[in-house]
Amino acid sequence: MTLAYKLVSFLGSPFVNGNTRDKINFSAEEKLNLYKIAYNNKVGLFFLQRLKDIGDLSPLDDKYALDMERYDETLRTATNLSSIISEFTNEFALFKFLKPYPHTPSDVDVLFFLSKNNYVKTVDYLLNNGYFKIDECPSQAVVYDLRGGYEQMDTRTVGGKKGGKYYIDLYKEVSASHFIYMDKEKLQPYITSVNINGKRIQTLLPEADLVVVLTHSIVPEQLFTLGDYYSALYYIRQMDTYQLDKLIQIFSENKVTKVANASLTIISFIHKKIHGFVPDKINYLLETICSDSMYANKFMSDDFDLPYRYNNLTLISVIFERMMSKNGLKSIFIQGVHMLNPRLAKWVIYNIIWRRKRETY
Repeated sequence: MTLAYKLVSFLGSPFVNGNTRDKINFSAEEKLNLYKIAYNNKVGLFFLQRLKDIGDLSPLDDKYALDMERYDETLRTATNLSSIISEFTNEFALFKFLKPYPHTPSDVDVLFFLSKNNYVKTVDYLLNNGYFKIDECPSQAVVYDLRGGYEQMDTRTVGGKKGGKYYIDLYKEVSASHFIYMDKEKLQPYITSVNINGKRIQTLLPEADLVVVLTHSIVPEQLFTLGDYYSALYYIRQMDTYQLDKLIQIFSENKVTKVANASLTIISFIHKKIHGFVPDKINYLLETICSDSMYANKFMSDDFDLPYRYNNLTLISVIFERMMSKNGLKSIFIQGVHMLNPRLAKWVIYNIIWRRKRETY
């Protein structure tokens, strides 16, 4: 039994009634090893919270305290940011940030539904109101909440944002470099707001945010984590048929059904392997939107280990499908033209190789 198998068994499923976690006993060494797997899979705090709930957190008490401090500070960064942006424009949403389980975000991501000129004005407004620009690339600007202090700022453009908490990505498009992997115009109708601890955050409805999360795991991250798995399970569990159909619609309208096929197949495989069945709502999505069983056969022949690295064929199939979108096709040509610049070409190639080698992100 792999550590990933033990971890998923312990964390359970929202589709499974009853609590078996109190029947699972881990040694101190097992907890440390499981935490490393959980951390790499973006569910470190989720695992620690489960241990705390059953009164078995030791020897991970210090890690829990640090992760909770990071969670609280990052949430404060998000709520403050949402409030400040709202003073200037309502055409935005924090996305890929809120999760239906305890987690520690790497940073805060914001998508703007603005023209290029208004996007620049909004960034300038933030820079005049307590934020510092670290860097800028074709798809986004990276800024730092100066609450963290200049002395704590990590200005590395690759592998940076040390400790999270105060780092913010301001997206002008849902893209990686110049390649637009989702159409923001099709996400704008799903803007909503939620209250957390009495503070308002403007974000996306779960059905829209989930599509972004699962697409982002392939383009550009190329890794499927348990964070993706539990985001999907918890969000889909609370959806009714109308919301499930909206989820399907967003995949289809954005020409990312290959993403649905790959990620939902992995989700169904893990759930069946651990719990013995595939939830009806997952089956409904698979039967409605997914028609290619080739990916299922490929994944099921692999060992049960997570994070799962998507193969190059999956990435290529997603990119080719995005060419059916006007924005996707245009952005691919723009990416190709800019790749004639040796500096950008070197940067893109370096990032692809780096992402293929890393254990997590």
